[in-house]
Amino acid sequence: MIEERLVLKKTAIEKINELAAALMEMGTLIAPVQEAVGANFKTIENPQEVSLDFYNTVLSPKFVFFPQTENFLSYQIAKPFTNAEPVELAITPVFLFGVRPCDTRSFAILDRHFEASSIVDPYWRKRRENATIFGYAFALDTPPDNADFYSMLGIHAADTEGSDIFMVRNDGELLLKSITSKGEQLLSELTLLQETSSDDENYYTEYLARGREYKTRTLCLEQETAAGKFEEIFYNNDFWGKTASACLSCGICTFVCPTCYCFDICDETMFKKGTRRRVWDSCMFTDFTLEASGHNPRTNVFQRLRQKVCHKYSYSPRKYDVISCVGCGRCVRSCPVNIDIYSIVSSALKI
Repeated sequence: MIEERLVLKKTAIEKINELAAALMEMGTLIAPVQEAVGANFKTIENPQEVSLDFYNTVLSPKFVFFPQTENFLSYQIAKPFTNAEPVELAITPVFLFGVRPCDTRSFAILDRHFEASSIVDPYWRKRRENATIFGYAFALDTPPDNADFYSMLGIHAADTEGSDIFMVRNDGELLLKSITSKGEQLLSELTLLQETSSDDENYYTEYLARGREYKTRTLCLEQETAAGKFEEIFYNNDFWGKTASACLSCGICTFVCPTCYCFDICDETMFKKGTRRRVWDSCMFTDFTLEASGHNPRTNVFQRLRQKVCHKYSYSPRKYDVISCVGCGRCVRSCPVNIDIYSIVSSALKI
């Protein structure tokens, strides 16, 4: 259970770059930046780059804790593998700034995979321990994107869960409230922030309450029922065939997804030097399940799409007691053929 710390500070929106500069002096700042295709999180070199004028980023910020490419070992060809040297993490404090509620919730879901199982991923854990997360509420005066459905999964537009500090915009000001002791400590160190009034406190509290009433697409979804339904229709090839009829198996839905974590371990060698690394992979790729014998249990596109959907709505609830989806809508917005996982779930529940 999250322990809420009642420390509320504020700053002017026009001084966000000053706040960014202060955070950069304390560690690495990763924040939204406007790019040609939309906003994305990146490591900030210039505090003037930081922008809070975005709906949501194109890519999720999961790469902060789970990089797309990550080296584990370096070694010499033809020498004993016992001589291999692990690649040590250069850990510094990281400030992840401007994360929407659906994305802050995704980190807790991935924690269950990388930390709650019998084998703990030390790379994930170290990055999580050294990060401070600034959550950022959605704007309640504008309608949600048509692709979003986080309300269906119990996530609110101003949901503080998963944040160390949660931010709410109030016209020309930004209100920042500490949610954890880590956030409380950081706010006390940021001397450029201003004290708040009772009006600010009331606005912040009311905004969080309004966030619970703000609705994206939603349907009545009970986790146990959904898991059972996808088990029931697993062999319904007619349903899955129609569902995947347009799918290109391009994998973009898994790469933009904040809760997909498939990866491959590969070795790259050159000039008698080798590196073992982890790289993102996708269950939507043809060769994801290709065995050394040449046999592939998922040769058809519908089998791979079924795997992705069932993993999120059936396997994950059974194993980790949580649906591995946060309704951010990225897979829907990015799909080149407009496949909508919300519609898949809705249709499945009606069978």
